[in-house]
Amino acid sequence: MMTAWILRPYPHGINRTSQFVSDDFIAIGWPGIGDLYSCDRNGTYQKVSALYMFDYGDRFCRESSNTIWKFRDNILINDLVLVVPFREDSLEIAIGKVDSSYFFDARYDEMVSTDTGYNGFSHRRKVIWLEKRFPRSLLPDPVKKAFTKKALHPLNLEGYNRLVEFLESRGHCLNERLEMSQHRKQSIETSTKMVLDLMQQKTPELADIFGQMAQEVFDIFKESESVYFDLLTSKLSHVASGIEAHLMSMDVNGACQKHCISMALDKWNAAHGFCEIANQTMTYWLECLGENSGTIFFTSAWDEVDFLARYKQKFDAYAKKHSIAVILVTTNGFSMTYMGP
Repeated sequence: MMTAWILRPYPHGINRTSQFVSDDFIAIGWPGIGDLYSCDRNGTYQKVSALYMFDYGDRFCRESSNTIWKFRDNILINDLVLVVPFREDSLEIAIGKVDSSYFFDARYDEMVSTDTGYNGFSHRRKVIWLEKRFPRSLLPDPVKKAFTKKALHPLNLEGYNRLVEFLESRGHCLNERLEMSQHRKQSIETSTKMVLDLMQQKTPELADIFGQMAQEVFDIFKESESVYFDLLTSKLSHVASGIEAHLMSMDVNGACQKHCISMALDKWNAAHGFCEIANQTMTYWLECLGENSGTIFFTSAWDEVDFLARYKQKFDAYAKKHSIAVILVTTNGFSMTYMGP
C-alpha cells in the first residue's frame, strides 16, 4: 500500500527546499557516513555511531539511524512526499511522488558548517513534483495536524486518504506506476545482449564488467520511464567500487588499476560529459599504460563527427596496447559506439 511522508527539508541544518524543487529530488543529511547501498539496519547504526557518537551520544545515533533507514528502505516508489519547512521559513509546502530508489551523490557529502552549496545532502531520491509552492493553509486538517518536528515520518491512514482525495480533486492522477512496457523491456534486453556478445568475442574481461553494470542499469530503468543520470552515476559507481578498477572521474588521482571505468553521463561538452572524461582518461592511460589493460566508457551523449575528428586517432593508438569500449546509454538500452581500431 502506498503512503505519504512528511519531510523536513533541513539536511545538515540547512533549508534545501529550493534545491529540492528545482532539481526534482529530496534528501536527508548525516554526511560522512558514505553510501548505504549494502547496509542493513544495524550497519546503518554502526556507520552513524562511528561518526557521531562522541559528539551527540547513543540516543541521537539510534534515532538518526532509524530515520536514515526509513528514507533508504521504507519509502516506496510512487509514495507521496510533503516537503514541509517550519512556519518561520515558509507558509508554502511542496508535494510530489517519489520516483526512484535511494541513491548516494558523493559530491554533496561535505561536512562543513557553512553553506558551500554541496554540504550535507548526499542521501537522495528523485521526485516528480505535483505542487511546488502550495499554501499549507489549504490542506485538509488531518494532513496539517501531522506536521510535527520530526525529520521524516508517515501520514496516518486518515491523513493519507484525505490527501489523495484532495490532490485528485485538483486534477492530479495518482494511479500506481505502470509496469515497464514489453517493447521497452525487449529493446533493453536485446541491446544488452548485442553489446555483451560483441564484447565477449573481443574483450571478455570488459564483458564481465559490462554485464554487472548493465543489470544495475536495467533495474534503474524499471523504476522510471525517465533516465536520471545522477542516480545512474551513483548506482554504477557503487557497482564499480566492488570491482578492481579505476573509476573515472571519481578517482582522478587514484592508483593505477588493471581496468578503468569511465562514466561520462552528462552533456557532450559538460564538466562530466564525454569530452572532459575522455581527456582525463587519456591522461590516466599515459600514466598507467603498463598496468592498465582495459577501459570501458559509459556515456549518455554521443557526437560521432566530433569523436572522429578529435578522439578516434588517439583512441586507436591506445587500443593497440589495451582494450577500449565506449557504450552509449539511452532510455531504450545500450549501443556500442567504439571498440578498438
